[in-house]
Amino acid sequence: LTLFGCATASDPPRGEGGDWRSFYVVNHGLHTGLVIARPDLLQVLPALAEAFSDGDFVEFGWGDEDFYRAPQATLSLALRALFGSTATVLHAVKIDGDPRRRFAASEVIEVRVTEDGYQRLLAFVAGTFTRSATGTLVVLGPGLYGESRFYQAEGRYSLFYTCNTWVAEALAASGCPMSPTAVITAGSVMSQLRRVTAVGASCVD
Repeated sequence: LTLFGCATASDPPRGEGGDWRSFYVVNHGLHTGLVIARPDLLQVLPALAEAFSDGDFVEFGWGDEDFYRAPQATLSLALRALFGSTATVLHAVKIDGDPRRRFAASEVIEVRVTEDGYQRLLAFVAGTFTRSATGTLVVLGPGLYGESRFYQAEGRYSLFYTCNTWVAEALAASGCPMSPTAVITAGSVMSQLRRVTAVGASCVD
């Protein structure tokens, strides 16, 4: 179930003093995704402008390449991903408008972090993309829905390191007090994040 879940305003809001930045985590039931403002992503990943020339945000999911890109999920693909994954991908989707409206049927948590934490988050995401010998992003083709793309990614998927672990590591990189090693399911991500953001919906110290 964990594996199957992993397969499937233009500026971010700020506090009055401009001392925090905002992004979102979406709970899709069995997997989670990161939603980050497109203009900020283009500062660290300008090559994304080729596929995402407009839109307010981009949602990212990470997972096993064969399973994620398969037209139909099968048990054999699931087992291969859990115990013998050889490649991973990032799935990027354009989001117009407020992510909370776009994903109205899902749980969406806004996460506020310091400017430094936000830059570390962007660096984490940028570092997950595989680069070719010439330094370009490796585009694999259209994504699963809407205006989306698959990109070759770094990291190895396994039973103990899932798409949700990747999201938890991104959150930890941003400064949120998460424990990625304890995360496998979407529920683990969201339960930790609810506790973290319970006071003031912020990871800012």
